[in-house]
Amino acid sequence: MNFKDKIIYDIIEKLKNQYQLFISNQFISYYLNESNIPKNDWIDFEDLVNSNKYFEAEGYELEKLYEQILTFTTFLVKIKKEIIPKMMDEKARRMARMSIDNKILYKMTVDNAPGNLKIFYDIIIELFINIKKIDKKMNGEKKMLFNKLTFLKDIEKNLNQ
Repeated sequence: MNFKDKIIYDIIEKLKNQYQLFISNQFISYYLNESNIPKNDWIDFEDLVNSNKYFEAEGYELEKLYEQILTFTTFLVKIKKEIIPKMMDEKARRMARMSIDNKILYKMTVDNAPGNLKIFYDIIIELFINIKKIDKKMNGEKKMLFNKLTFLKDIEKNLNQ
């Protein structure tokens, strides 16, 4: 069952803006391209951040949003546990070979990466909480999709890492 909700729309817009800013950074995109994130996950990210295009006509699909949030939280965990540590480890070595301008940009990217990741977590948590509210309103507490879909516990696990 599809639904329409302005709050969800606004949260997805925030997520889209943050995502586009994040992946457009040349240094972040270098590490993301080196990572082994499956192509299907990239498609899910893009579908989620671009889902507002379809909102007006069709609304959001609750289960699909839950699935996309799971994929996105897995992405955030990968950034937190693999990509940011790799950036930190390579910081001195990479900066030694860069021009002054690139050194400044790279240092800012590495230094700001944990804060940018926290912004992602905050937005996804806000989205997840609001989707659960809609789920409860649409299906009632006892019939919530949240209680039926076992993979949703993985979202909570990812958000607590």
